Amino acid sequence: MTTHWRAALVALVLTAMAAFTAWLPPLPQPEAYHAFAETRTLMGVPHFGDVLSNLAFVLVGFLGLTWFLRNRRRLHRHFVRPVEAWPYLCAFGAIVLVGIGSAYYHWEPTHERLYWDRLAMSIAFMAIFAAIIGERAHHGAGLIALPVLILLGMAGTTHWLLTELQGAGDLRLYLLTQALPLIVGTLLILLYRSPYTRGGDFIVAAGWYLLALAAQNQDHAIHALTAGWISGHTLKHLLAATAIYWVFRMLRLRRIRGG
Repeated sequence: MTTHWRAALVALVLTAMAAFTAWLPPLPQPEAYHAFAETRTLMGVPHFGDVLSNLAFVLVGFLGLTWFLRNRRRLHRHFVRPVEAWPYLCAFGAIVLVGIGSAYYHWEPTHERLYWDRLAMSIAFMAIFAAIIGERAHHGAGLIALPVLILLGMAGTTHWLLTELQGAGDLRLYLLTQALPLIVGTLLILLYRSPYTRGGDFIVAAGWYLLALAAQNQDHAIHALTAGWISGHTLKHLLAATAIYWVFRMLRLRRIRGG
């Protein structure tokens, strides 16, 4: 398959995703979304498990940022060009904000508080997507895409909240920004060769995140199965943090091909 065919396939998938999103009717956020299984108050912390589990995001985010700080003079060992580290720096910084925003939301779940959780998530997702573009297509394309994609993610999240406040909530654009890194990012990984080893770790990380989404959808069932010890949403936080840790692990272990 030539480069032109690969690019055409990616463009086709992007077009299909955009068309499908536009075809869907507006998707409001159900109020029932906020009715999580974890309702315990421990040590003065409401929804204890869902709040406390966000420490995993903060920890992984700081691990990533600290690793970059300690290796700032040795980035050439892990990146062909040091500027390729920028998307990852943005991603790990955003993950710290995910932990803070998600804890803020779960303390007292509302649409307005959920916005801050999702805003940070969108930035992290889009930064990782930009990293994949830079490593699979062209490093310049990744750097150009980084601010554009982050703004797109922020716009999707903000559009959702504004439509909710107007009484006509619409999640479509937000969901599209979540799907892009998973679907198109995976496609880029499968179609294009990376200059780095361990590229398959992105797929493993995506698998961890899909498990997190599955746990979220079984929030009450997992809570009941474990006799209230852990809820599906708490488990979702831990699995999603594991996905980010896998990206961090990849960066530490990978090598430049031929380097």
